[in-house]
Amino acid sequence: EELARIVRPGGMINIQAWAMEQDEGSRRRFAGTDVFVPFNAQPKYLEKVPRSSEASSSSAPADISPPVKNGNKSVAEMYSEAYKEADFDERKGLVVFQRYCHLYRQGEMEDIVRCVDGVKLLESGYESGNHFVILQVCRKGN
Repeated sequence: EELARIVRPGGMINIQAWAMEQDEGSRRRFAGTDVFVPFNAQPKYLEKVPRSSEASSSSAPADISPPVKNGNKSVAEMYSEAYKEADFDERKGLVVFQRYCHLYRQGEMEDIVRCVDGVKLLESGYESGNHFVILQVCRKGN
């Protein structure tokens, strides 16, 4: 509904999302439609973090800056320690977060589109492990 609201009448919307059904030979296999998948983050793209755990637990403003290399720890490893929900991938040297992902089953996106006023489904399909829909925004009331 929000996409239909912000796209002008006649405009196109292309939505792509991971599919539950994966191509043969894909390394991805999922146990269900709502999963957590690893997201590898390079430290240079992460926000600055508190220098110490004491700073984040006190009521005083935290000393916010990138971690400074300390001893044998890499910057990525220090970032992974600063973010409670992150791990450190030693082999890749990256910070790894678990992100939520909903995987769509065949026909699910089309079912959702049918519930949205003001859009016309032009095309739908499956490509490279993703389901997609292409919509056109109609004039209000069409």
